Amino acid sequence: MTVIAGMDLGYGSQIKVVRTNYLVSMTSAQASVQQMSNYLEMYNNLMTSRGRGFSNLTCDYIVSGAHAPSGVAAGKGRNVLPLIATSGTNVAFGGNHANPAAKQQGTGLKPLAVLAVTGIEFTNAAMTTAAYVPVVLADNIQSQVNAELLIDNLGAVADDTDLTGLAPFTLNLDGMFDDMVTALGTGTSLIVSIAEADFIAAGNAAGTAATSLATYGTLGANSTGVVSVVCLATTSA
Repeated sequence: MTVIAGMDLGYGSQIKVVRTNYLVSMTSAQASVQQMSNYLEMYNNLMTSRGRGFSNLTCDYIVSGAHAPSGVAAGKGRNVLPLIATSGTNVAFGGNHANPAAKQQGTGLKPLAVLAVTGIEFTNAAMTTAAYVPVVLADNIQSQVNAELLIDNLGAVADDTDLTGLAPFTLNLDGMFDDMVTALGTGTSLIVSIAEADFIAAGNAAGTAATSLATYGTLGANSTGVVSVVCLATTSA
């Protein structure tokens, strides 16, 4: 999450403009929550290592466009969306827990309005070139997403049974994710190629060379994209 602007309203309430990025990957097979999280870490490490400007491309969440990750039933995976991207009707934003059923809201931000929603796809394996993902579906427009956000306040799409009828903590990005998956097509990423036990995190105590994105083997062109959403959000009830 990137906070673009903020205002303290007093009494513990704040209004913020925040950017949330979602890494969409066309997995070659079902991956575990931990494998998905590992891949997100490697992607973010790659982008931040390239320089300051690339930090705008780091992602808060990861979602598969082909297989729902395993191990989400217990609410694992703070940054791993527990669904297939084409079913993205109720997804976390702004640093909240990726699985609302876990009842761990994280930042506690609630979206008031979507100011912008867009997507890019990486067009080469090195992730150095990208292209705009065009809007195709009718529900992938700002006004539609905002209308659905208002409807969610009626409890039509509740984050959790305890939150029915309250201001939602999530967004309906189904149209944007659907358009992203269509644009990516048949490319695949080998997230399952590195077993959980074989993953080595950067900055480990032993000083062992960390697993890098290149370790996952050849990344299929058009297998990965970024959905970016800018929201006006609040911490109030």
